Amino acid sequence: MHTKIHPASHVQIGWVIAADVRDPHILQAYKVASERLQTTLTEQFPQFVWEVVYVHRHRYAPKGALNPLPLLELGTQEKIHNGWDYALVVVPNDLEPRDRILTIGVPSSALETAVLSSAHLGHAGQLADRLVGLALHLLGHLWGLEHETEGPMHPPENPTDLTITQFPAPQKTIVIDRLEEVADKRLEEQSQQWHWIIFQWRAFRADSRSILVDILGYSPWLLPFQMGRLTAATAVSLVFLLLAAESWEIGVNIPPTGLLMGTIIAILLATFFIFTGQNLGQISREIGWREQLSRTRIVVFGTLLLGMVALWFVLFVVSFLVASILPNGIVAGWVGQNKLDSRLLINHAAFMAIIGVLAGALGGNLEDEDEIKAELFYDEET
Repeated sequence: MHTKIHPASHVQIGWVIAADVRDPHILQAYKVASERLQTTLTEQFPQFVWEVVYVHRHRYAPKGALNPLPLLELGTQEKIHNGWDYALVVVPNDLEPRDRILTIGVPSSALETAVLSSAHLGHAGQLADRLVGLALHLLGHLWGLEHETEGPMHPPENPTDLTITQFPAPQKTIVIDRLEEVADKRLEEQSQQWHWIIFQWRAFRADSRSILVDILGYSPWLLPFQMGRLTAATAVSLVFLLLAAESWEIGVNIPPTGLLMGTIIAILLATFFIFTGQNLGQISREIGWREQLSRTRIVVFGTLLLGMVALWFVLFVVSFLVASILPNGIVAGWVGQNKLDSRLLINHAAFMAIIGVLAGALGGNLEDEDEIKAELFYDEET
């Protein structure tokens, strides 16, 4: 049962044309699409007052392929500066894909922004409806929806198949729950005097469920396998330390409490090191208290944090398995024991995982900044 929403609860979406489009037919289609999107959302979610704000920024030439990442950052800047809840950045250009042959849209639930390309959506006569269909699909990702066999969340196999459809009832329920939190008053509107820690905590509490959904939606446990230089640095350090007598002697003699504290500190340090070293918190030029900025930073930091936890766990398992198959007599001699039992192997594996996570943080900072941002910001390539 949903709480009744006050009819004055507004949801604002910025519709940002980011290219220097001069063709009047294309511009008219873009304008019609923004109006039709507002009408469609009002019909499907009458609990809210919808406003789609049309803005034209002559930022890019309308020809040539564009990297979606700067477009997402542009949309985020516009969203925060204008106080919108979401931003959709529209360009007539192709988008440069990372993993697919062709992409027509890139949503980012972390940034609450999406990029749409009209390059493959047909001529002006059909463009408006297809743009709205694509916008609904990308907004669905921003609202935490997964792909379905029907409705706007059906993956568009062919861009020309896009059309305006209704969200199924179960998905509408999820969207309403999400928007109830979005429509609340922003923290910076409640007070101008905040302590940094209190503001971050309140920003998390204000949208905690959606933040957790977004973090898990990025599958952070896969992050260590998607960052090549981090993985390489970790693997090299692990190979050398597994065969070094000194590392065995240190690892098996650290008490469990020391290993637990070392694990927590290593994971937090590695997360903070990559987060700051890759400028992942530099999302907007806006300064001061901004709940939207804090929310995005929490999502990115949380995703990275769980990625480091996953890295520690993988390293622990690998170290334990490798240590288990090494000749027991030789390894026991390294540490001055007659025999190594499972407790000592666990101690050593935990120590290896701690060192590996710290080495991985160094490797993570060698990653290309745009690549790691794309890995953390992109929900998918549509």
